[in-house]
Amino acid sequence: MKALVTGGRGFIGSHVVAALRERGHEAYSYDLRCGCSTLDPDMLYRATGGVDVVFGCAGRLGSAETFANTAGALQTNIIGTLNVLEACRLRNIPMVYISLKNDWNNPYMISKHAGTRLCEMYYEYWGAHTAVMRGLNAYGPGQHWGAVRKVIPTFIVNAMKNEPIRLFGDGKQIIDLIYVRDMAEIMVRLWERECWGAVIDGGTGIPVTVAEVARKVVAMTGSKSVIEYEPMRMGEPEHAVALADPAPAKQLLDYYPTTGLDDGLTQTIDWYKQHYMEVCDNAHS
Repeated sequence: MKALVTGGRGFIGSHVVAALRERGHEAYSYDLRCGCSTLDPDMLYRATGGVDVVFGCAGRLGSAETFANTAGALQTNIIGTLNVLEACRLRNIPMVYISLKNDWNNPYMISKHAGTRLCEMYYEYWGAHTAVMRGLNAYGPGQHWGAVRKVIPTFIVNAMKNEPIRLFGDGKQIIDLIYVRDMAEIMVRLWERECWGAVIDGGTGIPVTVAEVARKVVAMTGSKSVIEYEPMRMGEPEHAVALADPAPAKQLLDYYPTTGLDDGLTQTIDWYKQHYMEVCDNAHS
């Protein structure tokens, strides 16, 4: 089988590509880093020729960061997703889309939820084969550090540099951390099991606070970092609770994330130790 992964050179997309190739499929990246834009319908249509499935992993990220370019976030995450769906409809091929569980008032989440609704619309009115995974907090080897402030890479890099780890608000926000390879597995299984019309969560359902994660990273890296607190940033509620319901994935896909937090963090920290200079260079390039 031949698969096309939009955003296939990004963090989650690259792991979807790897999961597909491990199964023996041909998997190709359609990514801005390759000169391919989801805002170019003609290019998308050409790229989907001979493809058996598309995984929609492209998008502009960042709960707070997308306020700086709201129009760009909406254009990429809504119109870009619409273009992918239309190419899939014209080619009569299925699409698995990654969205978000969190429903906060910021351009990132608003635009990703619109993408979910578009998938549902295409399924309902066009009979398109679409499925949606609503992701929680993915982490793991290869996650970018820098422009978009993600929990795990930010904590690990700061800990390795013995710099303060700064938490927004009181750090008691509850998050659901899922190892990226588990997330990729869920996306691939949605296609394999032909779960068309499904909208399921990609997470563990296990709560952990941001402060607990920070303390764990400091301990696991042997860091001298101290934890500091700063005001909440735009687009994120102070007492957020973001948890998956893993039951549908277990029922439909016969799958529950297999990587525990300690094991996942160990593998992720090891990766950052090996790629520290590369990560820092990329953050400032």
